[in-house]
Amino acid sequence: MPLGSVVGQERLSRILGRVLVGGQIPHAVLFCGPEGSGKTAAAVAIARMLQCDSERANGPCETCMNCMHTRRLTHPDFSVLMPYLGKVKGDDRRKHTENLVQNPYTYPAPEESANISVDVIRDLIKRFAHGTYRGNWRTAIILHADKMRDEAANAMLKTLEEPPPQSVLILTAPSHESLLPTIVSRCQYFRFGPIFAADLATHLQETRNMSAEEASYVAELSGGNVRLALSIASDEANETQERALRFLTALLEERESQTFLALEQLATQKQDVFDVLKSAEVWLRDVLHFKVFGADQIINRQRVADVESLAKTVTDQTILVIAQQIERVREMNRRNINLQLSLTELWRKTRATAPVGSV
Repeated sequence: MPLGSVVGQERLSRILGRVLVGGQIPHAVLFCGPEGSGKTAAAVAIARMLQCDSERANGPCETCMNCMHTRRLTHPDFSVLMPYLGKVKGDDRRKHTENLVQNPYTYPAPEESANISVDVIRDLIKRFAHGTYRGNWRTAIILHADKMRDEAANAMLKTLEEPPPQSVLILTAPSHESLLPTIVSRCQYFRFGPIFAADLATHLQETRNMSAEEASYVAELSGGNVRLALSIASDEANETQERALRFLTALLEERESQTFLALEQLATQKQDVFDVLKSAEVWLRDVLHFKVFGADQIINRQRVADVESLAKTVTDQTILVIAQQIERVREMNRRNINLQLSLTELWRKTRATAPVGSV
């Protein structure tokens, strides 16, 4: 049974639902998992369910007065914290956080240098020290808790160790290794994994009116990341497929000047680069499936002719090199190394292994 707006994660949803209904609620919870795995959606659902007037195991009722107030961030016992840059003002933060509560998979992710300051944590601790206004629970969500400054994390330790009655703190982070061990040891830990492609495809069909083939393609392309899947579940998905095919074809071509200019232009569109690279990996996966199993294993039937054409012009060694170099481009980007240089190296390594006249 789904837990609020959580996609997939049926086993965790059942466990968390039973914990809530059974009344065995830990005072500090840590949800860890990769981006788009549902940890934010689950944190919002649990915190709001504790304020909801209905006893439900599958999410807030959305009709009671408490649900209306938590949805609008006007409930005095409900808080959501996340990293912000200092330049982001109070009204903008509130609008951003309200959007997050209502759309936990599509809110804008915090900037890399954003953090949660010690002053924000101290303010939360003060509010937790008082009793609840409405006699139910006091709940707070700290999203991207790995972005807490060390002094902020240390300031939380006493509250986590000696929580006030009827209070629940829910933290989210990519992994428990990204937090101080003293924080992790004081929390009940739950691990969220990527969503199964079949579950994600079903969700896309139901919510985005996509065909089975298109939904399966987007689910596979996103790697179980619901946030990423929703961001590309549009007409852009087909366009990205076409761009990725042209990208792979250009890597294999011997027209050096044209390919160099194309890579130079692509490098100026940073987000597009990684969407195209991810889609290129799906093309390569389909080529390998085609070589081993034939056309029956290609999910998107409209791609079969293109996959077959690629399979005839690319060797297994070249596929391996391209896959390795794509991962290297991602790593170089994390190190802030020039993107065009990384793409050019990818092209050169590919040409070194591609058969002469492969395209």
